Amino acid sequence: MEKQIVNGGGDMVTYCDAIIKMKKLNTNIIKMTTVILIGMCYAGKTTIGKLLGQRLGKSVLDSRDIFEREYGISENEYLKKHGREQFLVAEEKSLLQNFENKVVSLGGSAIYYRDAMELLLRNKDYIIVWLDVPFSVIEKRKSLESWERPIIYPNGINTFEELYKERHTKYEKYHKLRIVISDKDTPEDVVKKIMVKSLC
Repeated sequence: MEKQIVNGGGDMVTYCDAIIKMKKLNTNIIKMTTVILIGMCYAGKTTIGKLLGQRLGKSVLDSRDIFEREYGISENEYLKKHGREQFLVAEEKSLLQNFENKVVSLGGSAIYYRDAMELLLRNKDYIIVWLDVPFSVIEKRKSLESWERPIIYPNGINTFEELYKERHTKYEKYHKLRIVISDKDTPEDVVKKIMVKSLC
């Protein structure tokens, strides 16, 4: 259970909410123009992004929406129509744009595009948040989903677990804030972790 304290009015509040309230809007995460979420597919980036956007009063962009807006069809449709190589070029291009003052949930494969990720990482007005979820949780979520995601395996990577481990090393490279998520964390818990850790 999350630690609770008594605030100045004598009411019980959670420790996270108390810190956020004391700091009000003068937080690092608010000062950063754009919050970019990265992490493995099934990490919950879309869900967390929507909640975080509501909490910060920012508009929200999701990688799937960004791609469809750019090309007029879904990622899956584009991949089937144009093939792997053209899809990779199109996906990287969709990252090279201005994400000013938004919460952006990037696709799990975004970290393969070094030039795009380094541009995002160097931008002093952006904070890249890595949602670090254990493989067991990712695998469980994957098994429960009813639709197919356009997951492309790099050469030499043959299983989903190998893909997870290979991407993990890249997420470690391209983030400013790491949020470790357990199987017990709700989306609201994760948003609070982001808010509180950004104050440190």
